[in-house]
Amino acid sequence: MYMNRIKIYGIISMLALLSSCDDFLKEVSQDEFEPKTTAAFRELMNGEGYIINATDPITYMVDDDVDGCKSTYWTAGTRVRQNLFEWQPDYWRLEDESSTILPTVTGSYKHLYKTIAACNIIIENVLNSDGTQEEKDIVMAEAKTMRAFYYWKLVNTYALPYNDKLTSPNTNPGVPLVLQSEVKETGMPRATVAEVYNQIEADIEEACRLFGDDTTDRGKYRVSYTAAHLFASRVHLFMEHWDKAIEHADKALAKAPKLCNLPRYTIDNVNSPTNGVISVKFPETIFICGMKATKGECGLMGTPYNVSTSLSSSFTIMDSRANAYIRPSGYDYPYRILKFCADEHEFTWRTAELYLNRAEAELELYKQGNAEAGNAFISDMEALMSTRYLMHTAPTLSSSAEELQQLLRSERRKELCFEGIRFFDLKRYGMPSYTHTVVGESGSRTVYTLEERDEFYCIPFPDEALDHNEALVQNPLHPHRVGVAE
Repeated sequence: MYMNRIKIYGIISMLALLSSCDDFLKEVSQDEFEPKTTAAFRELMNGEGYIINATDPITYMVDDDVDGCKSTYWTAGTRVRQNLFEWQPDYWRLEDESSTILPTVTGSYKHLYKTIAACNIIIENVLNSDGTQEEKDIVMAEAKTMRAFYYWKLVNTYALPYNDKLTSPNTNPGVPLVLQSEVKETGMPRATVAEVYNQIEADIEEACRLFGDDTTDRGKYRVSYTAAHLFASRVHLFMEHWDKAIEHADKALAKAPKLCNLPRYTIDNVNSPTNGVISVKFPETIFICGMKATKGECGLMGTPYNVSTSLSSSFTIMDSRANAYIRPSGYDYPYRILKFCADEHEFTWRTAELYLNRAEAELELYKQGNAEAGNAFISDMEALMSTRYLMHTAPTLSSSAEELQQLLRSERRKELCFEGIRFFDLKRYGMPSYTHTVVGESGSRTVYTLEERDEFYCIPFPDEALDHNEALVQNPLHPHRVGVAE
C-alpha cells in the first residue's frame, strides 16, 4: 500500500531519532508529492536518496594522513576544528556553539539518517508502483546500495570495527538501525555492530542480485552494477569474507574502467583542478557523490591542518601520485591536495580500490596456504603499481607475508588518502596509536596523542542525536586531552 501523501522534501518521518516530532512532522500542504509510478520513485531517489551534504566532515581531521602546520589562517572556525584535531571528547558541543561551521558540515549524522529515510520509503513502496519489473528492480537496487553505504559510514564512524580481535561484534553497540519509515516516539536503541553489518551485507547482496546482468551506464551520479559490486567487495573485505570480496571485485572489474596511467596523466589546473581523482573526469571514476567538507575553515589547505609528514614522505620520487594526488604548494602550508577538485564532490568509488580490495583478500588466503591466491596478489599489485610509478620494484612471493602486508597497506594508504577510508582502515588494523601536532600562531608546537585502542576510535555521538533519541547511549569518552609542548 502506498504511503499517504509523501512530501518530497519532508520524507524524514523517522527523525524522531534526531529531533522532536514537532520539528519534522509538518502539516501536509498542497504541493506534496504522491508517488504512484516507478519513475516518480526514481526521481525521489535522485533527489533525496543520493546525499547532497557532507557524509564525513570528521574522520579526515582525526586520522594519521593529516597533521598541523604553520598558518596565518587562525579564525574562530579553525580554532573550533582544533578540538576535533586534538580528539577532544566535547568537540561536538563546541562546534554546535559556534556559528562559524556550516550546518551542512556539522549535521552529518542527521543528514545520513534523513537520506536513509528516503531510501526506506523507496524500498517499502517501489515494488507496488506502476512500472516495469526491470525499472522497479533498478530503483530498488540503487536504494539498497545507498542505504548499505550510509550504514557503513555510520557504523564505522561511531562503533568498534567488525573484525576487532578483542571484542565481539555480536555484543558491541553499533548505531540505531532504522529500516522502516514510521515514527518511533520512544527513540531507537543502538543495534549491535553485527546486526548493522548483517543488514549492510543483506542490502548490498540484494542490490547486486537486482542489478543482475544489467550493466547499463546510467552515469557516474547513480550507482550501477559495477558500483554495487565494488561496494560489496569493500563490505566483505571489512567483514573478512575473503572469497566474497574477490568474487565481487571480479564482477566489478569486468566492467570497470581501466586503471589510469598516472605517469602520463596531467592535472589540468593545480590551483583548482577539475580532473583530479574526486571528479567525474578522472578516468577511473565509477560513482561519485556527496558535498566536499574539506573547504574553507574546514579545509586542509591554507588552514593550520595539512598533509602529515608520515604520508608525504611515503611517496618516493618515482611515484606519480606525489604530483597527481598531493603536490608542494609553494605557500605556508606544505601541500596542495589535488584530489579535492573544483566540482566539490566528497567521495568517489573507482577502479584502483577494486585492485586493492581483491589483493588484500588474496593475500589473506595466501597466508592461509593458498599458493594460487599468492600469485593473484602479485598480479594485482603489479597491475596497480605499474600505473602509479615511473619505475618500481615488482613484488614477489620471496618476501615474507608480513612484508607483503606492509607493502599492501602502504599502497592502500597512498592510493586512497583523503577519500574517507583511512580512519576506518586504521580501526580494522587494530586501532594503533599516533600523534597530531598543533602548530600555534606563534610557531609553538604541542603534541597530542591518540592512544592504542583509544576511546575516540568510536567517535562521540553529537549532542543533537542524544537530545532527541532517549534510547541512544553515548560512546565512552576519553578525558579532556592535554598536549605536550615540544
